[in-house]
Amino acid sequence: MTLKLIVAILIPSVVVSLIAGPSASMGFGLAMGLGMAVAPVSRPRQSVVLMLAGAALGALASWADSTPWAIAALMLTSAILFAIANQRSAGLLSLAPVMVILFGPGPIQLSWWAAALWILAGAVTGAAITRLLKFQAPTMPVDKRTAWEHGITVGLLSAGIMYWALAADIPHGYWAAVTVVMALRPLAAQRRETISGRLVGTLAGAIIALLAVLLLPTWAALVIAILGLFFLVWYSMGGSYLMQTLALTPMLLIFASLGDVERGFELTVERVLFTVVGVAAAVVLALVLHLADRRRGSR
Repeated sequence: MTLKLIVAILIPSVVVSLIAGPSASMGFGLAMGLGMAVAPVSRPRQSVVLMLAGAALGALASWADSTPWAIAALMLTSAILFAIANQRSAGLLSLAPVMVILFGPGPIQLSWWAAALWILAGAVTGAAITRLLKFQAPTMPVDKRTAWEHGITVGLLSAGIMYWALAADIPHGYWAAVTVVMALRPLAAQRRETISGRLVGTLAGAIIALLAVLLLPTWAALVIAILGLFFLVWYSMGGSYLMQTLALTPMLLIFASLGDVERGFELTVERVLFTVVGVAAAVVLALVLHLADRRRGSR
């Protein structure tokens, strides 16, 4: 099943890359993840609405580019949207803030209309793949109060991080915001695993990536990156978050610095540094949310 899914993802992504370039392919691939997330737990009309919301956010982020106030506003908007979506199922729109980051100041550089079109195409393709491979997922609804508390606090924190990173012109500072958004889950029972998994997986994956870039020939480092892709897809279908992060980190770092040792070292240090910053922020916010839950319980 993992091999089938990788083939189903890679073939259209390669075709898009040949037609429109790497940015379109990255945006298309990210949007496929959105389609795969919403289709198994949503009715067709709900899926269409969520895909359109993702396309709108991506288009606005591409238009905003690296403007600090605009990206911060979009981060908060995306957090409000996933607070609404989490009441249907936890994590339903968790990629929305990531799309804002990657289509705005991140590596995906497209015009606003091209971003919207490729996101819609990728989301529809991802949804079709889930139908074709008959993927199913249980719904995990989050109660209204918890969903709004989580969405607003994560939105404010990630918006603040993005404003700081862009206003201060900090390279790859957005990785801290990505860490907060992805590690701090709306369901309290999942937070310990995802926050610790993000930290440990990133540190271990960064060591693997650094050793591969420094010690291995280019073809062997590429094999490590491809294996990372394989295990990322494998563990994304129900495995631990730590293993997902452990597979993702070397894959990203090796692909981004293939054949350039200095670049590989620089990216690895930045990835570790901003992951630690993001994890520290996520831990503080998780404690705040936990204390709020306890205070409500005592009352």
